[in-house]
Amino acid sequence: MKKLKNINIVLVFVMLMLITVVVPAAAQSSAEVSFGIRPTKALEGEKETFSYFSYRVSPGSIFNDEALVLNDGNETVILKLYVADGLTAINGGTDFSKEGEESSGISRGTHSWISLSETEVVLAPGEEKLIPFQVSIPADASAGQYIAGLIAQAVPEDQNLSSEETSSAEGEAQFAVKLIRRVGVAVVMNVPGEQVASLNIDDISLYRQDEAGTTFSIQLRNGGNTFMQSKGFFIVTDRNAERIITTIPLNFDTILPGDKATFYVPQAARFADGKYLLSVVLDYEGQRAILEGIGMNIKNGQPELEGQMLNNLFAPEEIEVFFEKEEKSEGFLWTTIAILSFILALFVGWFVYRSGGKKEEADPIF
Repeated sequence: MKKLKNINIVLVFVMLMLITVVVPAAAQSSAEVSFGIRPTKALEGEKETFSYFSYRVSPGSIFNDEALVLNDGNETVILKLYVADGLTAINGGTDFSKEGEESSGISRGTHSWISLSETEVVLAPGEEKLIPFQVSIPADASAGQYIAGLIAQAVPEDQNLSSEETSSAEGEAQFAVKLIRRVGVAVVMNVPGEQVASLNIDDISLYRQDEAGTTFSIQLRNGGNTFMQSKGFFIVTDRNAERIITTIPLNFDTILPGDKATFYVPQAARFADGKYLLSVVLDYEGQRAILEGIGMNIKNGQPELEGQMLNNLFAPEEIEVFFEKEEKSEGFLWTTIAILSFILALFVGWFVYRSGGKKEEADPIF
C-alpha cells in the first residue's frame, strides 16, 4: 500500500460554495457542525488502512463490512449517505465524483459495486453509528486497482449574502449560495492479475506568467491499471538546446488507473523575452515518460507555446545524469542531517556531563 500513502483521504475539511471537493473524514463549518466517516479497524500490519478500506477481491465475490459515521460537533446533523466513483484530484491524489456522476477512469461505475444499508442518518452531538454495507465485485471485473468512496453529506444550507459583510442597505445586490458539506472515505479494491504500469505526458501548457512568476501545467495520463506516482524534472533550455536555463525537480502524487490529471509547476522567476524549449522527464516504476522540445516564445513579456519544435532533445545518458545528480543531492542532504544530529547529540551529552560535574563539586557531602 506504499502508493496509497499520499492519497488525500484523511481528516481534511473542505467546504466550497456550489462545488464540493470530497475528502474524508471530518467536515466543519462556522455553525459548529463536524462529522466524519471511517473504517472501524485496520488491516494487520497496515495501520494506514484505519483511514480507508482496502480489499483484495476476486471477480464475482460478495462480502460485507461496516463504516463508522460520527458527529463530533455541537449540533444535531442529518446526513445523506451514498457511494461515489473514485477519481484523480488536481495535482494528484484521490477525490470522488459528485452524486449521480461517474468518473472517466477504470473506477467508472464502482459506485454501483457497493450497497449501503442506510441512505440517511440523524446523529445527535457526540453520537456514532455503524453503517453496514455490501460489496459485490462484477464477474467480468478485469485485473487492476479500483476506488470508490463512501460519502456522508450534510443537508445543504441556503444562505443569503450581500455585497457587504454588514447588513444590506436598501437596493444593495444580494445573492443566495448553497453550502454543501460532505466527507468521504476511500474503498480500495484490488483485483489480482497482470499489473500494467503506463504513464504518458500528454501536454505541457503555460498556465500564467505574472509579477509573481511563471506557472506551467502538465497533463499526465495513467494508461495502466495500477495507482501511479512519478518523479522527475521540468527542463527549460535555449532554443538550440545548447544551454540549460533551469531544471525544476518534480514529484507528482497518485494518478488513478485510466485517469488524466493536471499538475501545476510554479517557477518563482519570470522568463525574459526570447525563445525557449520546454521538456518534462518522469520516472515511474523503473520506466521513463518523456515529452520534450516544446517551443515557447516570449515577446514583450507575453509568452505563448508553439508546439513541439525538436525531437530527441536529450540522449538517454543525459537523462540519466539528471536523476543521478538528484539522488546524490538527496543523499548529501540526509548525510548532512545525520552528521549535524550526531554533533548536536555529542554537544548535549557534553553539556549535561559538565552541568552534572559542576553540581557534584558544589554540593557538600554529609
